[in-house]
Amino acid sequence: MRGLGEYANMTKRTAKILELLDKQNNIRQCAEGEKSQYSQERWAFLLDADFKISDKCCYHMKKSPLKRFGKQSGLYPIVATMADEGRQRKMAWLKTGCNAFEGNIQSKPMSFWTEQDVLQYIDIMGLEVAPVYGNLLYSNGKYYFDGCQRTGCIFCGFGCHLEHEPNRFQRLKETHPKLYDYCMSGGEYNEDGIWQPNNKGLGMKHVMDFINVKVE
Repeated sequence: MRGLGEYANMTKRTAKILELLDKQNNIRQCAEGEKSQYSQERWAFLLDADFKISDKCCYHMKKSPLKRFGKQSGLYPIVATMADEGRQRKMAWLKTGCNAFEGNIQSKPMSFWTEQDVLQYIDIMGLEVAPVYGNLLYSNGKYYFDGCQRTGCIFCGFGCHLEHEPNRFQRLKETHPKLYDYCMSGGEYNEDGIWQPNNKGLGMKHVMDFINVKVE
C-alpha cells in the first residue's frame, strides 16, 4: 500500500491512476463484499491538495535522532509507548515483547499498560501533570481529563478532524495566542504552486480550511 506522502511529487493524473490500482489490489486481497482496512477512498480528495502531505515528520524528528544517538553513544532508548496506542505498536510488542534486542533495539517497559492504567497511576500516586490536561476526573468507571486528553507536537494537525470542539487549535488560541498566530498566519505558494510556510508563519489556516476543520 502507498501512503499519501508518496503521491506528493507526482502529477495528479499519475497519482489518481496509482490510487485506482491500489483500490483494485485491495479488493482482490479482501473477502468478497468487504473493504480493506487500508482503503484510502475517503482521503482521495487530498490528492487535489495544493500542499504537501507526508508521514515522515515522526521519522525525522524522533526516530532518526534516536537511532543516530544510539550509534554515536552505544546507548539505546527507553520509551513509554503502549501497545494500545495503535496497531503498529501492538504488533511490534507482540513480536519483541517489552525489550527488542535486534533491529530497532529499545526498551518499552510500558507496552502492556493501557491509558486507563496510566491515569489510575497518576491518581493513586498524586502526580502533577501539565496544566493543559486540566483536572483528572473519574466517572462511569473511567478516568479522563477535562482538558487535553493527549498532547504531542504543538503544531501537528494529525487527527484534528476527529476532535470535538473546542479542538486542539481552538484551545491553543486561548492558551497560547502568540503560538496560535504563528501557526495559522503566513504561508505562501512556491514557484511550483505548492503552499508552504514563510517567515510570517506556518500558514496552517489554509490547510485547516481545506480539510474543513474550524480553528476559530
